[in-house]
Amino acid sequence: MTGEAGAAPAMLSLVDVRKSYVTGPVAAEVLRGVRLDVHRGDLVSIMGPSGCGKSTLMNIIGLLDRPTSGSYFLNGRATGGMSDSELSGLRNVSIGFVFQSFHLLPRLTAWENVAVPLIYRSTGSAGMRRRALDMLDKLGMGDRVDHRPAELSGGQQQRVAIARALVGAPDILLADEPTGALDAETGGEIMRLLVRLNEAEGLSAIIITHDRDVARQCARHIRMVDGVLSEVARRAASAAETG
Repeated sequence: MTGEAGAAPAMLSLVDVRKSYVTGPVAAEVLRGVRLDVHRGDLVSIMGPSGCGKSTLMNIIGLLDRPTSGSYFLNGRATGGMSDSELSGLRNVSIGFVFQSFHLLPRLTAWENVAVPLIYRSTGSAGMRRRALDMLDKLGMGDRVDHRPAELSGGQQQRVAIARALVGAPDILLADEPTGALDAETGGEIMRLLVRLNEAEGLSAIIITHDRDVARQCARHIRMVDGVLSEVARRAASAAETG
């Protein structure tokens, strides 16, 4: 699934990516020659059944794991030869993560949770608080900045998690089942938020999901079966892409 002729270079590109795990004398191939190009402003869903390789793919895209073979380019940089510390630095700058179970620190307030990624960028305390408050306000959480996770609803906790993922202005948001722990109504609110950020601000995001309704809200809908990707649908470019 490469870009069209004449299109701008992909921000994220996987070329014949394979991943195998060896258990005793047997090697199980989980990813089987994955090809994927993601451009700035893309809102992509990757959907598939349990065990199809979605989590393995997410870990590789998120620079948390390395492919057995193949190439991964992020902003034109080949990641294959990078050291663990180089990958960690690139991950901190370029990728924001959102998880199904939120992963908020229970003893920290909402704004303190959002500010955590900025600690690793040596941002001053005043700057961290200002940027965290601005991001929470943008996501409709301006009146909950001093609340701890236990004092927030599931939807509010996910908004805090999204704010944390975006506060460092990453190139791409990687969301693993972002509505999986929420009821249908709240999950719908979270998806409408992500779609709005994509259309209004050009947010680039890959959403891993098993939910058809979530997948259909993304401009690009990709299905994964037995470690192989196939593009199901691609809508016209959003306003964010066309400017």
